[in-house]
Amino acid sequence: AVVSTQSTGDGEIVGVRIAKVVDRRSWYGWLFDGFMPYLVSKVSWMYGEAMDRFVKLNRLCESKVDYDPWPLFDRLNCDRILVSAALSTSKRFLRSGIGTKLVLRSEELAKEKGCKATMLVTTGMYSERLFKKLGYTAEQEVYYSDLKDDNGNVYLNETDVLKKFTKFVKVFNE
Repeated sequence: AVVSTQSTGDGEIVGVRIAKVVDRRSWYGWLFDGFMPYLVSKVSWMYGEAMDRFVKLNRLCESKVDYDPWPLFDRLNCDRILVSAALSTSKRFLRSGIGTKLVLRSEELAKEKGCKATMLVTTGMYSERLFKKLGYTAEQEVYYSDLKDDNGNVYLNETDVLKKFTKFVKVFNE
């Protein structure tokens, strides 16, 4: 895993980026990434309706957004990809450059670990702007209004800044 944090002088964490390095040579990683979502989907009903709905939404998002790093290995001709799980900044520090610093530092760490590319999915317009500014390429967009349950009800309501998922990929320069 790659974790970058930014804190104030008094130790308060004001931003974090969490990501993992996926290695194409890791059969365990491939098995875990493919099998765990399947397993969770088969037992989610045991944890109640909310969990079952969350798991169904997650599977629907993965199928529409194609958030699978494994096909990228051949396309990008590489063995390691950094897959981002989260980027979060305290509201008090929005637009202070912390998000940019976290992304750049995690990219440095990824390169040190042999990654040739990174991928992620954004959910808001501010993070989308940040990643575009940092050279990421938007490959796919899925609007919240397109994510419906079996009865045709949307899973997620749009807001002013949250309307869609956008998949981004960035190939690192040598």
